[in-house]
Amino acid sequence: MEYPRREFVTKALYGLFGLLGLGFLFAGIRVLVPSGRQDRELAWFPLVPVDEVPRSGVKKSELVYNLSGKERKARVFIVSSSGKLTVLSAVCSHLGCLVNYRKESKEFVCPCHGGKYDISGRNIDGPPPDPLTSYPVEIKNGMIMVGVKV
Repeated sequence: MEYPRREFVTKALYGLFGLLGLGFLFAGIRVLVPSGRQDRELAWFPLVPVDEVPRSGVKKSELVYNLSGKERKARVFIVSSSGKLTVLSAVCSHLGCLVNYRKESKEFVCPCHGGKYDISGRNIDGPPPDPLTSYPVEIKNGMIMVGVKV
C-alpha cells in the first residue's frame, strides 16, 4: 500500500508535534511536582559570639558553613531588638542583589531596583515579591548558632 506524499507529511508533522507536546508536558510536570527539598535536615553552624552583637541594632556578618564537603558563605544581618535576635539573609528576594542597611531610616535597601524591607525583613516598597529569608537562631555556649537546611 502506497501513501501519497501529502498524507505522509501530514502524519509526520502530527507525530513531531505530538513528541514536542509530550516534552512540554513532562517539563511542566517536573516543575509543578515538589522535589522533596523541603524535607532536608536542619544543621546548626556558628555565626559570631553573643558578646559581639549589639543589644539593639543591626550587625552585618558572614555565615560560613560546609555543605556536601564544599565551603559555602552567606552574608547575613543580625538584628537585635527588645532582647530578641533575628538573622536575616542579605540577599534581595527580587533578583538576588545584596541589600544594605540604612541606620537612619531603619530599613534594608536593595541598590539594584530600590526594593525596601523593614527591620524585620518584610518588604515594604519596590519590586521584591517576598521578605528577606530569616534563619532559625539558637544560642549555645555563648555563640549564635544559625540553622541551615542541608
